[in-house]
Amino acid sequence: MYDGLSRPQCSVLTQLRISHIGLNSFLHCFHLGPSPNCTHCHVPETASHFVLACPLCCQQHLELIHKVGTAHLSLWLLLGVNSDPKPVLVFVCDNGRRLC
Repeated sequence: MYDGLSRPQCSVLTQLRISHIGLNSFLHCFHLGPSPNCTHCHVPETASHFVLACPLCCQQHLELIHKVGTAHLSLWLLLGVNSDPKPVLVFVCDNGRRLC
């Protein structure tokens, strides 16, 4: 599943899979963030919201849909055992957030 990926890339994928990544919903649980909500749209900033729904990343979502080949995205589909993790890694690392 992680063949050919660097340790930091594997770490990001694992953190996304278990929702333990530096997004507000997780950080807030440990009092490391003022709110669990997305600073852009004020809903809980979860891995699913960040990768699939946040309007702030609209252009990156379109690129992800194009690379994956379907508009019916889910974290399960993107991070599943049989999926190619590279489009998700590009999305996460190129969006301006310090998650990589």
